[in-house]
Amino acid sequence: MRYFLISGILILILNGCGNNSRRSETAEKPSDSTAIAADTVCFRQVVGRDTTTLRLVIKGATVTGELATLPYEKDQARGRIEGTLANNQIRADWLRLGEGETQNHEINFLLAGDAITWREGERVEKEGRWVLKQPDSGFEYKLLKTECR
Repeated sequence: MRYFLISGILILILNGCGNNSRRSETAEKPSDSTAIAADTVCFRQVVGRDTTTLRLVIKGATVTGELATLPYEKDQARGRIEGTLANNQIRADWLRLGEGETQNHEINFLLAGDAITWREGERVEKEGRWVLKQPDSGFEYKLLKTECR
């Protein structure tokens, strides 16, 4: 008789544990289905001893990050990127700190597969921003996707 009583109690306890798993499944579902996850991507280019790095955090159409141009034995520049993404193009402002000055540079990135490109050249100041004098010419940076560190 004791055997049946103990077995019955164990079955009730184990059966009760199974019901908790159903409750945890519904509790794990996100309450806001419109939440947008951020994606962090990094790019790098090394030419000789010169290095350029770009780290982007993309959340929907909003892009933030940091760009650093690190030429060997020359003036380096780095700063925050803030912009928008549409059709694989990122139109951004680069708050560039270099040579002891902070300047707002307009920069347009193009995402193409595992690479990102943009042009750099002579700039002129327009309305507090430094823009390319000839946007379709000049040096083209091409950075390849790399692991973020």
